[in-house]
Amino acid sequence: MNSIASSLLAWLLTYLIHSTVLLGIAWLVTRGKRLEPAASDLIWKVALLAGLVTGTIQSRLELSTPAAVQLPVAQPATPTDPGRQPGVGAPATDPATATQSVPQTPGYRPGSAGSQPSVGPSLPLVVVLLWSVVALASSLYYVARRLILVGRLADRRAVSDGPLAATLAELRLTTGYRRRVHLTMARTISSPVALGLSEICVPELALSELGMEQQRSMLAHELAHLARRDALWLAGASLIERLFFFQPLNRLARRELETTAEYLSDEWAMRKTGSAVSLAKCLATVAEWIQASPLGVPVAGLAERRSLLVSRISRLLEGRLPKNPASRLGWAALATAGVMVTIAAAPRVSQGVAKAADVRSSGASTETTLSTPEVSAPVVSRKPAALPATQDTSVVNALIARLKDENAGVRKAAANSLGRLGDVRAVAPLIAVLADSDAEVRAQAIDALADLEDPRAISPIAALLRDPVADVKHNALSALSHWEQGVPTAPVVALLDDPSPDVRHEAVDLLEHLHARSASSAIARLIHDPSADVRSAVVQALGNLGEQSGAAAITEALSDANADVRQAALGALNDLKAPIAEATLINLMKDPNADVRQRAAELAGERSVIAAIPTLRRLIDDPKGDVREAATEALGHIADPAARQALQAALQSPDPKVRRAAAEALGQDP
Repeated sequence: MNSIASSLLAWLLTYLIHSTVLLGIAWLVTRGKRLEPAASDLIWKVALLAGLVTGTIQSRLELSTPAAVQLPVAQPATPTDPGRQPGVGAPATDPATATQSVPQTPGYRPGSAGSQPSVGPSLPLVVVLLWSVVALASSLYYVARRLILVGRLADRRAVSDGPLAATLAELRLTTGYRRRVHLTMARTISSPVALGLSEICVPELALSELGMEQQRSMLAHELAHLARRDALWLAGASLIERLFFFQPLNRLARRELETTAEYLSDEWAMRKTGSAVSLAKCLATVAEWIQASPLGVPVAGLAERRSLLVSRISRLLEGRLPKNPASRLGWAALATAGVMVTIAAAPRVSQGVAKAADVRSSGASTETTLSTPEVSAPVVSRKPAALPATQDTSVVNALIARLKDENAGVRKAAANSLGRLGDVRAVAPLIAVLADSDAEVRAQAIDALADLEDPRAISPIAALLRDPVADVKHNALSALSHWEQGVPTAPVVALLDDPSPDVRHEAVDLLEHLHARSASSAIARLIHDPSADVRSAVVQALGNLGEQSGAAAITEALSDANADVRQAALGALNDLKAPIAEATLINLMKDPNADVRQRAAELAGERSVIAAIPTLRRLIDDPKGDVREAATEALGHIADPAARQALQAALQSPDPKVRRAAAEALGQDP
């Protein structure tokens, strides 16, 4: 035990040295606030995690560093002859034989009668036990605060329709965000937050107090948090801060990650929505709702850090966002070099080595101090202690018992907590709750089983695809997307005719996720669905399934009344390598929607449509910069003298991006 404690203490001290070096360098590099948030974010993340790795690598490779510290250890006791006093009649030690192994008589055991064991625990053991107690208590406090947060949000409700859900769906489509997002609403929060990897929770005030543009900016900001996985980073940084409480710079790193997460999410939202003013107004409005941070733990939220609001709003209104996102490649190379230098040159603390003793075989005992670290006594191997259970059994059992509570709200909250705890012991009880009389409890049990991702839940969840409540069917479809195999497709296809557009949309998405190519014809029948979101999902699914039989339906979507559907149809036909009539493509380059014009111009260039050159030339003067740039690049792909003449004219464009694209295209072989 003392040896294990000494090794662990040596690693902890090495971590303290290395993390101080790395986090200190990160502070020095970023303290002037001259770096872009993307570079600062990378530097702090590397500094926070590298300290956990560098010392371990040093120890495993047994690197000899310029400066090293060795922990002292107590001198081991030596066996003595119980019939004689030490030193009486003992022959002198021969230096020439001092390194010989200890002869052992039958029945001899280190620490048996005649030995003098040390009394009481060693200092390393005491220090390690003290660290373990404080780290465990601090971590449990954090977990308790997270569970309180889960409980406070237990009554939130899913938002599956209405303008807010439609805005989120439009953002996912325009930004290319592919992962599923659950939109919920709660009364107990004042600021929107991103929870986990797939949920955005907004306060009820967002519907009444924010305008459409502000709502769109708010959702874009939270979608950025999901895309960056900020919730996981903040949770991990918080646990590191508590486990290694003796390193105060970890708290600084965690707060810097919170800061850069907000700045970068602001940038992402502004670039995707094109409106810095609406996001600034949204921040100012949400700030009025918040009296103090209501959640108690670091979360990825729109306005959880009140101290940042003024600088964020000023940054948005003054236009201080970088025009081009900084390349992280150079900073990543520098960070990697810094980690390698730390491994090679930073001091490390190693476990001390006990000195060996030499005992004469004549029965006379003598104590000898050796200069060599070799110990001749046999090494006794010990099995490591078993790892603790994933969750406290009493907590899990208590929550399982509440699944049968007489109050539906309690049952729902218990199911939600069991899903978030991730303990497989909850799978069977949660499956039983799928038969609950309350629809909201059934829906929450489905989500909890989806979080656990246990294959035993597939069939019970699939059975609820016939549930009379639309929200339950929607949650069941979403949950089944957590598995790649074993999901039946027939009941999913049946839901393509469901009265709820959200259910039809989710059914299309699930069939695409399952690569159910046999369902292509059934999906294609929804190409004229009343819901634009469903039609857009149909087009994307048909393109991704790769069935040429869906090309006809996608071609019909090129004339859809919704611009998002038309844009998705262009992309799907390109994925299928299906033909597009030149006249149709040219007409789409005149579309009222800028995104459609841009995509049509790109396809005209990729397919070298010579007839499109006059239209592409006119698009060089389009009101939208992205369209102008796409048209210029498309002309560069068409090997025709008329295209090169258009590129020469583009060199005089007032748009520098157009001039640059034209200059690059003219340098290519015609």
